Amino acid sequence: MTTSRYSDIPREELVRLLERRDARRSLGLVWERERIARDNTDNDDFIAFDLDATISTAPSLDGGWKNLIIEGDNWDALRALRLTHAGRVKCILIDPPYNTGNKDFAYNDSFVGKEDRYRQSVWLEFLYRRLLLARDLLTEDGVVLVCINDENRALLDLLMQQVFPGMRLGSFVWRTKDTNNSDKRRNWSGVHEHVLVFANPGFGFIGPDAGPGKFKVRPEFGDEPVRLDPITKAGTFISRPHTYYPIQNPETGLWYPCAPNRVWAFWSEEEVKRSNEEAKAEPIDPVTGKRRKIAKPGKDEPIEHYLRAREIVFPAETADPFFYATRAELDAAIARGDVPRDGKGRPLLRQGLPRLDFWVGKQIARGRLSRIVRMTKEDETKRKPVGSWIGGLNEDAADDETEMLRSDRQGVGTAEIEHLFGEQIFSFPKPLSLIRSLVQVTTQEGDLVLDFFAGSGTTGQAVLSLNDEDEGDRRFILVSNTEATAEEPEKNLCRDVCAERIRKVIAGHGDAEPLPGDFAYLRTRRLDWDDAPYDLMPDQVWLLLQLRHQRSLRPFDPTRAVQSSPPPSDDPDAGQLAFIPDWSEAAEGALRELLATGPVQAFSPAPGAIRAALDLPHLAIEAAPGRLMDEFPRVIAGL
Repeated sequence: MTTSRYSDIPREELVRLLERRDARRSLGLVWERERIARDNTDNDDFIAFDLDATISTAPSLDGGWKNLIIEGDNWDALRALRLTHAGRVKCILIDPPYNTGNKDFAYNDSFVGKEDRYRQSVWLEFLYRRLLLARDLLTEDGVVLVCINDENRALLDLLMQQVFPGMRLGSFVWRTKDTNNSDKRRNWSGVHEHVLVFANPGFGFIGPDAGPGKFKVRPEFGDEPVRLDPITKAGTFISRPHTYYPIQNPETGLWYPCAPNRVWAFWSEEEVKRSNEEAKAEPIDPVTGKRRKIAKPGKDEPIEHYLRAREIVFPAETADPFFYATRAELDAAIARGDVPRDGKGRPLLRQGLPRLDFWVGKQIARGRLSRIVRMTKEDETKRKPVGSWIGGLNEDAADDETEMLRSDRQGVGTAEIEHLFGEQIFSFPKPLSLIRSLVQVTTQEGDLVLDFFAGSGTTGQAVLSLNDEDEGDRRFILVSNTEATAEEPEKNLCRDVCAERIRKVIAGHGDAEPLPGDFAYLRTRRLDWDDAPYDLMPDQVWLLLQLRHQRSLRPFDPTRAVQSSPPPSDDPDAGQLAFIPDWSEAAEGALRELLATGPVQAFSPAPGAIRAALDLPHLAIEAAPGRLMDEFPRVIAGL
């Protein structure tokens, strides 16, 4: 009797394994999720923020901070941000670890080395969980940009297609260095990296004003700008037989043959009629040997419409037209190549084309036709599309049709850090010009940018730099860990590099002008779920309430019985936000004063006592931290 290797597995376990196997995608990316150490998946903790005012900059003129730098594991930070910023982030721009095995990727306080059997799976799981959380933060027109090297590009692309189904837009390619860096044995130079782009349906890149482009005033066509477009489209006389026909200039009588490998863009009333009469008389096409199909009028306008409107441009003929008196003369001309040709020199008349006899005895033009297209209001406001190639700052690759992003090489990012800190304290930072270009074409006034692999803080500086240039009010959230390990327990990348960099550029470092901006420095704190209602401090509740209600962040003032924040400038009807940690006579007096200014959305651990004391129609009162815990995302779909 043969013993199966499944003999010792209980039936219930076998059923579970089979169900899990059958539920797996038949096409997609699979990694060893069950065999690797995961983050805390039980979601049995609540994430709060602690404000460190000693590291934060001075608040803005309205008394609050607009930008955030968060120290902590980005898994924790993203869970908290999903409570406070769901659906509010326009651009997520991250430069995650590339999983090279060269101490670039720390997981659960340990580096994942090249020899780790599950290195790729650990990396994929690590990103998968974080991207799932990040997805819910995007606005309806939001975009995710992820930097990656060539080695892991395919894996990350597949992973993101699972996390962001139907949202793939494409990728940018940029050259990291000018040196060869080649695999000499294979004569290969690998000096490029990628930026993957996934976006919600409402997103569109913000290219520069396209200007008139090919539109210009041509006196022969009037005083308004026009452009001349070809009247051909992709297709052959076999694949699109009903748009393969001759066109005659009604004034000169010259005939223009259609290219057999690129047919006209418009259907013809006469061609539909002729084709259907031919199909009835001779159902089998003698050229293709196939049954002729009944032609149907197209949904757009026919060529006759544009001819009647005089919108088809017939070029001035500078040479005598072609003329073939007999079919034998035409055949001889085809044999020696003495026939009309398209713009690429390919013959328009050749053996095997339908209706060759038609051209016998006709005056055949040499030029090519075009159509007058008049400028519309949409054309006047049109912007150039952004191209997928990121050129060097001095690269000569101008393109009138698309906008090419430009960037310094990788080494410039290192030089920028050295200039700020006097030493190389961060490895492989992206150049400011690269991140700045990406933020510029994806965001505009009032947009929020999130980088939860903030590293040295390049994204924050890019946002401040763009605001300084166009007087915008973009905001940023940067999330960075300490990256402390057993070997370096005191290391704090977030505090000593990321936050310090932003502080330096705000203050103006060296001969650089100060950049207007601010940031509040927060730390994530895990609280046991059952203890959170008792362990959450009033200052932590106040921070979360302000972030949840889109207010500039103000510190908790223990001398005030009621914490308050005015409505945002773009939504004055939102009313005052208030938090009352303890209901008292002083709190009642302060709240009444606040109510005299307009409506108030108030929160308190004991809302019932406040309702009993102040039953006013323009006061809305809810429980906190209870409401925050109700809205905190404990279950994460897809994990």
